[in-house]
Amino acid sequence: MTVIFISHVKEDASCAEQLRKGLESQGYVVWREPNYPDPKSTSYPHMIESAILSSAALLLVWSSSAAKDEWIERHILFAQGLRKRLFPVLLDATNLPNTLVAVSPITNPLSCTDAVSALIALPDFPSPQSTDPFIALYEQAAHKFICERKVAIDKAAEMLRSNEHREEILALFEYMAKNDLMMGIRDKAQEVLDAETKKASPPSPFLRPSDSRYMFGVRCKNGHVSYFDKRMVCTAHENRLRSLRSSADKELDELRLRCSICGEEIFARVDCEGYK
Repeated sequence: MTVIFISHVKEDASCAEQLRKGLESQGYVVWREPNYPDPKSTSYPHMIESAILSSAALLLVWSSSAAKDEWIERHILFAQGLRKRLFPVLLDATNLPNTLVAVSPITNPLSCTDAVSALIALPDFPSPQSTDPFIALYEQAAHKFICERKVAIDKAAEMLRSNEHREEILALFEYMAKNDLMMGIRDKAQEVLDAETKKASPPSPFLRPSDSRYMFGVRCKNGHVSYFDKRMVCTAHENRLRSLRSSADKELDELRLRCSICGEEIFARVDCEGYK
């Protein structure tokens, strides 16, 4: 069954519960946060990331309270990083973040129960019994068993060779290569990314082998891959937005960069340790 992640703050819990009940009555599975771990636990970020990863879509309950909440912001950024479909339900006139300006929200619902009917009527909202193999892939990539996550990597690599869901799969590999708790999974995902990088960018005769460890590639929303030197982009203060903690409790810097081909703005999470 199709899993939906509802992102909300405690002030909007009543609406979120109505949305849960409405979606579940239609055959959806709605992820429910357990009592443990709590947000102060070191394992909490990984639990949330896994829940969003395994979901077919993120349903955002948006309000003035949500706009001030750090975890709501993290939910949005993480879901967008994975190219997840986001569906905002607006409870008041608070503007959505700039990164969601292209998203069509459910506005001024008579009730949060009525919002469910509006959501499932949307053409791109996943069906409750979806047979989309990519939605199943998300669930497998977040599976608690290592063997299942390895199978997910193999399936995703096959989809990549067939040029299916290319942007989403590359985003999935980038996440698994950096954040999976098991080294074997990280290495397996990185192997696929390295192979794609070699295909997309043949070795430059002007790049010394000793410099290659400083280089990293980022894909813009138009599918172009740009390559950057950590020694340059990490030291430029105008590039850095904030420091974040990964699920492995490793500090990453969020950088604002530009695609070298189309000029599109790119947001990349990079380990800039030692280059600031």
